[in-house]
Amino acid sequence: MQAPPLKRPTSDQDHKGTVFLWQDHWQVLGQLMPNRSHRHISASLLVGLDRPFRLAVDGEWRETRAAIVAPDVPQALEPGEARIWIAQLDPDSVYWRSLKYVTAGMASTDLSLTGVDLPDPEETDCEAMAGALARVASQSGHAPVALDDRIAAICGKLRAELPDRLELNSLAQSVGLSSSRLTHLFRQETGVPLRRFLLHLKINRALAFWEPGISVSRLATEAGFYDQPHLVRTARDMFDALPSAYVAAGWFNVCRCGLDDQALSDFSR
Repeated sequence: MQAPPLKRPTSDQDHKGTVFLWQDHWQVLGQLMPNRSHRHISASLLVGLDRPFRLAVDGEWRETRAAIVAPDVPQALEPGEARIWIAQLDPDSVYWRSLKYVTAGMASTDLSLTGVDLPDPEETDCEAMAGALARVASQSGHAPVALDDRIAAICGKLRAELPDRLELNSLAQSVGLSSSRLTHLFRQETGVPLRRFLLHLKINRALAFWEPGISVSRLATEAGFYDQPHLVRTARDMFDALPSAYVAAGWFNVCRCGLDDQALSDFSR
């Protein structure tokens, strides 16, 4: 099926939605734009709050009211007029590990959210959005899938330190593994390659620290990318766009929920 035509934000757009940012996931709420095939390292929870939308997974389009897409799976969105709630869940997050059972090993599956109290399309409160996601996760009826303690430690270390380069040998030694065993185990436990997970964390940092007047080149440097083109290529692969472009155009408000205030302050200097 042919992909939908794309729109891009312009500077005269009214706010169409809100982005909510946490350390291990982020959410988008509102009227979204269609996009082409891209691969999030995070798992994607997509919900049409007032009507169905069209979703492509691995190139196959379908209409759905709610769906989950596993990490690192090609997807594209045609929201139409629907107001959409999307939660991007890091592959080590408790939310994805709670919902993972629902997919039964498939790349994507539709969800039934009957009886679940979903967020209001105009919601702007971090606590309310966190509560909505927790209700969806709890509806799965499963405890979170266990994550190997060594892999959990690696995820935490990378998220806290966000190194410029992946020092695989040193990282593996820190949890008592060989580099080859760590590479295999990380992919087995999270569903994503270790190097792409680090790129995902860097993209999240760039989005979280974006402010009016900050150049893409500075974002690239501060988030640990080699250069501006490296940031842009990674963003287009993972989002089909540079997320800051939508924020800059005024398409989204940004709520920084649960982020490190000191780090944000240091970055803005």
